[in-house]
Amino acid sequence: MVSAREALERLQEGNLRFASNVRGSEAFLSPNRRAALTTGQQPFAIILGCSDSRVPAEIVFDQGLGDLFVIRVAGNIVAPSQVGSVEFAAARYETRLVVVLGHSQCGA
Repeated sequence: MVSAREALERLQEGNLRFASNVRGSEAFLSPNRRAALTTGQQPFAIILGCSDSRVPAEIVFDQGLGDLFVIRVAGNIVAPSQVGSVEFAAARYETRLVVVLGHSQCGA
């Protein structure tokens, strides 16, 4: 299990790579990685963010398939279903970090 501190550090490092126009390892998208994910997932962070197509959490944080449990909603309004999704991911995957990702100039 990844601690909240370690998860936050991984997201910060990934966002720094994104902001610097540097892509992390392509191993996150490899056929082996995709095959491993067919048996389950173990996301290290939960991201509650906007549905705006210009802000995909996996890209903004430079993370690979299966690394993040992402819940997207339009309008900056969190309904009980989104809260339930956060609770599910935290309980099912023992994910210790929840990030609420906001942005400016929203188009959703």
